[in-house]
Amino acid sequence: MKPKLTKWTRYEFWSFWLFYGPLTPWYIYKIFRAGAPAYFCAANPGIKWGGFMNYPKINLLNQIEDKYKPKTVFFEEFTTQKIPFEFPFIAKPNIGERGIGVELIRNKTDWETYIKQNNRDLILQEYFDSNFEFGVFYVRLPNEENGKIISITTKEFLTFVGDGKSTFKELINQNLRAFYRKDYLFERYKNELSTVLANGEQKLVEPIGNHSRGTIFLDGSHLKTIQLEKTIDKIAKNIDGFFYGRIDLKAKSLEDFQNGNFVILEINGANSEDKHIYETRKNLLKAYKEVLKHLNYKHKIDIQNNKNGIKWTDWRLLAKEIMARYKS
Repeated sequence: MKPKLTKWTRYEFWSFWLFYGPLTPWYIYKIFRAGAPAYFCAANPGIKWGGFMNYPKINLLNQIEDKYKPKTVFFEEFTTQKIPFEFPFIAKPNIGERGIGVELIRNKTDWETYIKQNNRDLILQEYFDSNFEFGVFYVRLPNEENGKIISITTKEFLTFVGDGKSTFKELINQNLRAFYRKDYLFERYKNELSTVLANGEQKLVEPIGNHSRGTIFLDGSHLKTIQLEKTIDKIAKNIDGFFYGRIDLKAKSLEDFQNGNFVILEINGANSEDKHIYETRKNLLKAYKEVLKHLNYKHKIDIQNNKNGIKWTDWRLLAKEIMARYKS
């Protein structure tokens, strides 16, 4: 199937606005129920805008025990400082969404290229070398003592399997998930484009677990264990005013993950998506059912937080920040 046609026939490739647009009547209904246009910002009162947008990730990471995160260093501005760890490492903006600006820095050349584009409000993390990456969706009603996991997403990174004939450039052009990033990949692998992978040889192309980077999302909710849920709940309750969001993490193995042995890469707030809705085996109606399940949890949390004294966000202030963001 031609890539341009696929963008319309498979909802996982739709734009954010096209996918969520049909839910507008639901949002309007919930606004009237809450009596506040920006009710969703009350989901996480300890986070700017509840984690809806423009919230600093480092504030959340700093509230996590060291044993549950890779070594992480924040720079308001990186100028002449020494890189705090060896290559490779992860660089990412302190404020950002959907994997934008997140890169695996493999060597000095990568770093010099990256730092020219962004040297302010920057997070650097040690690279946790594992393909076991998960998105764990956590909720806790404010009037309840314990929270719970309501979904788990497993990730399959963009990987090529050679046929002994096709060059790396041809594999990029042939792969649907790579095709939308081909300009970036051509530049990233410019010295390997003529390379032919042996038959059956595998090559990890994108180490960043984001849909825009070619990652496949799968439903891993069956992987939930009592120990995993207890560990996630303990970590989440130590984060000030956090009740709703997705925790992105990595583990050395599936067993480690289920036993609560992992490192957290970042925490997402009110803007969190349940990524397994983009699993290719799901249809659009099932995807919307999952979305509404999560959003209904968020609405319950918002209402309870408001009744417990959390004021509704002034929607005009939020609208002003949204407009400023899209102007920049």
